[in-house]
Amino acid sequence: MNQTGGTAITFDFHNTLVHCDAWFDLEVRRLASAFIEWRDARDGAPARDGRRRAADEAYRRLRQRVIETGQERPAAACVAAVLAELGEPVDDGEIATAAEHLMRVPLAEVRLVAGAAETVRTIADAGVKLGVVSSAVYHPFLEWSLDRLGLGEFFATIITSASAGFYKSRPEVYWHAADALGVAPHRVVHVGDSYRFDVEGARRAGLTPVWLCADAAAHAAAEPPVLTLSTLEGSAPTLLRVLRSLVA
Repeated sequence: MNQTGGTAITFDFHNTLVHCDAWFDLEVRRLASAFIEWRDARDGAPARDGRRRAADEAYRRLRQRVIETGQERPAAACVAAVLAELGEPVDDGEIATAAEHLMRVPLAEVRLVAGAAETVRTIADAGVKLGVVSSAVYHPFLEWSLDRLGLGEFFATIITSASAGFYKSRPEVYWHAADALGVAPHRVVHVGDSYRFDVEGARRAGLTPVWLCADAAAHAAAEPPVLTLSTLEGSAPTLLRVLRSLVA
């Protein structure tokens, strides 16, 4: 029985629910150059290290603009923009095919954060609505990962920056999640490892942030969240208490 009324908990994805450095590297650094490498290998063309470095630099600039403006582009659009900047041929169908291939490769390396499965299952068993909010350019990877790890069924919604059109530097991505869960933002607790994007970002959107930080003392926050966790292990009762406080 749901004891928390119209409330919900959302989780960040990477380094909050799962670890996958290979996927993160693609997301934030290498997606465009990985596409060039994929296409050259398919066509039997020689490796072009200089071109890949130029693609990485262009992709880094693009991702920085996304963070600054808060306006997200999905994976295929990011790659197409970099290719156009470099004067490379652009084929949207080819990019979409490559993006799926490239993003499936790191799926084998996805592993759960300690305590994540127990926490998610315990909260779900309490009747609380759950969601994921993540800055991610390739939405399907989150669904594949959570299903592979046996957690997909527990989340009523997965909101990525790619699906919402907004990076976590904008409150809209959190509002999308609250709307999808049918809960007012001020009745949502968000758990994440980034102070800038999960704590400050969720707070700006009207959510109650919980910071997952193994060494918070070494990362002093100007405005600490209501709760800081060093681990998710055994955290479900504490998170439920925070959630209940929102309707007390």
